[in-house]
Amino acid sequence: MYEYSNNSERKLIVRFFSSIGFIATFSMASLAFINNSYLLAFTLVVSSFVYLSAFNIGRGVEKSATVILYNLYALMFYLVLTGGAQGTGPIWIFIVSPVTYSIRGLKRGTFDIVLFLSAIVLGFYCADTFNIYDYNPEQFPIRIILAFIIVASLSGYYEFSREKYSSKLIALSKKNEFLATIDPLTNLPNRRYAMNKLVTFKTELTKNHIPFVILLADVDNFKKINDQFGHDFGDEALIHLAKTFERSIPKDAIASRWGGEEFLIAIPNAAIEDAEEIAEKIHHSLKSSAVKQLSHSVKLTISIGAISAGVERSIDLDIKLADELLYKAKEQGKNRTCSS
Repeated sequence: MYEYSNNSERKLIVRFFSSIGFIATFSMASLAFINNSYLLAFTLVVSSFVYLSAFNIGRGVEKSATVILYNLYALMFYLVLTGGAQGTGPIWIFIVSPVTYSIRGLKRGTFDIVLFLSAIVLGFYCADTFNIYDYNPEQFPIRIILAFIIVASLSGYYEFSREKYSSKLIALSKKNEFLATIDPLTNLPNRRYAMNKLVTFKTELTKNHIPFVILLADVDNFKKINDQFGHDFGDEALIHLAKTFERSIPKDAIASRWGGEEFLIAIPNAAIEDAEEIAEKIHHSLKSSAVKQLSHSVKLTISIGAISAGVERSIDLDIKLADELLYKAKEQGKNRTCSS
């Protein structure tokens, strides 16, 4: 089955072919019985109940799909070998390629169809060699095989085109999903992504007692920077700050643009002492590197509020406490960290 199909879709496909297979073969079995073709009727009844058994996919979707396909192949081989009803049995092989590609996909489907075609050639050979059924005219088997190859090739090409188009859609969807979580200016995760990560961290804290800390940072005097040097320089300052965060935080932490000139950093498996150490590292890095654009050069400073997330508190309350500490740092003179 396709790697990109979800489980419910795969179940639906398998059950659809199981139902169609049961209805079709049981109906043909009834007609064969009415026409006194008892061996054919018996074979079709057995095949119909094999299809019915595949409807129950409790044992696994792949196993049920395999049961459907190889039951179909066995029935087609029998119809080719015996001629079916008045020599019309081989006509049914043309349903094999679309069913196979629908269930198996392109690569596995092509492999199965090649095996099936080999079996059909063998079936025609045995029917002629052992006088099981005499096809008339003699060119009938060759024409059936050639027609099957053409239909299978067209089905394969259609499946190739469909999979290629689906892959493009999936890639585009993933790209859009990625872009929806990234701030386009700084290339940091945005607020939406950060909130999802905070939920994950909070779950780990609640279940496994893995602590995490939150740092809420705001650029000091950012409006003044924008007014004095222009918004382009202000954008460059935010990009510079984002790169500083990425260099300063652990690999399993996330730095996100929370909004405007405000940033949120979440660090898992860390205590408040670790947060203070990382905040100091950020302050030191900003002090030693300036934002430069044309003739302008400015060293940024930021104020940070740092807290250790609490099990008994909500994420919103954690962020509110970090925000209060951030403004406390502003009131105490900026360019500093206040922690709980």
